[in-house]
Amino acid sequence: MSKKHQIIWSTLRPLVGVFLRLKFGYTYEMAHKKYTLPENYIVLSNHTTDYDPLLVGVSFKKQMYFVASEHITRWKRAYPLIKFALEPIVRKKGMNAAHAIIDIMRKLRHGDSVAMFAEGVRTWDGVTSEIAPTTGQMVKRAGCGLVTYKVVGGYFLSPGWSNGTRRGSSNGAVVGVYTKEQLEGMSVDEINAVIARDLHEDAYERQLAEPKRYRGRRLAEKIENLLFICPECGAVESIASSKNEAVCQKCQMKLVFDEYGMIAGCRYKTVYELAKWQRGEVLAAAERGDSYTMESAVLSVIADGKAEMEYEGRAVLSPDGLSIGERNFPIESINDMAFHGRRVVVFSSGKEYFELRPDDGINAIKFPMLFGSLKKQSEKNAIITAKEG
Repeated sequence: MSKKHQIIWSTLRPLVGVFLRLKFGYTYEMAHKKYTLPENYIVLSNHTTDYDPLLVGVSFKKQMYFVASEHITRWKRAYPLIKFALEPIVRKKGMNAAHAIIDIMRKLRHGDSVAMFAEGVRTWDGVTSEIAPTTGQMVKRAGCGLVTYKVVGGYFLSPGWSNGTRRGSSNGAVVGVYTKEQLEGMSVDEINAVIARDLHEDAYERQLAEPKRYRGRRLAEKIENLLFICPECGAVESIASSKNEAVCQKCQMKLVFDEYGMIAGCRYKTVYELAKWQRGEVLAAAERGDSYTMESAVLSVIADGKAEMEYEGRAVLSPDGLSIGERNFPIESINDMAFHGRRVVVFSSGKEYFELRPDDGINAIKFPMLFGSLKKQSEKNAIITAKEG
């Protein structure tokens, strides 16, 4: 273990706790006061806000290392400080996680503890995302303990699609502690089931059962980062938001957001319902063979912690693949596509890693959503073909 990191952790953790209480009203339980923790362990948490490493870490007296997205290494001013103080384990979203897993295993075998967000991405609709089956395999191989942790209320503090923050009821606590010996007696499927159960959180289900206020001045602002199809007229990229309202520029539908996270103005009352409907629309678009467009975007190659621009112009994603400028990526050549921040798409093709950043006002999440639906459609077609054969 690094003595430097232990000293920094023990110095900053109490200060972070004060900051979180003042900024969000966040409360938390100290893990060691309620549980006997294993000698070293993996902490798996749900992922609700950009502040989650703070929301989780503040509950642990013992220092640990967080898994973080590669894009933070390109923060010229902040990353050197983050690396010095915390030395995060870097993972490239939209790319095979093998290198990150090797780094995780190295830390664990040295007796350190590691924290990561099992979903890989923040929830944008308030419900814990699907957790990759390989998570259980990693835990099984690690040969250490497992601690599951849940943040409640985090989604309403800072929705993934929003630039703003709110203040309201939120808390974090350990859900379960599993020893190395317990995990050795469990199958990978059983471990995955435990992780999915412990980390599942439906923010709207909880809010409907026990309504709580989340105060803010821009409750609807930037909902167009998520909602790119109007639920009334079906227009694409017609939503414009300001403060607590969002309006379709084509049909004039107006959505009004309140301090309880609820919506008035259309047949859907929550962002979760809107997002679920929109996912269905994207899946239907994939089945029809439709394409989505970013009228203006920048394609960059990411290598050695730097983004080198390749092309700038119109980007199109279709069942045939992704094209921008002179670059064309057949759909089968794209290993994976993901999202970081609120408006940046990352993907890998072969051994190369790319970032696609649209101009302001252009929705970006539609690309990974369509890519995921196209992959599902391709797998479905392959199964049908195999059965017919």
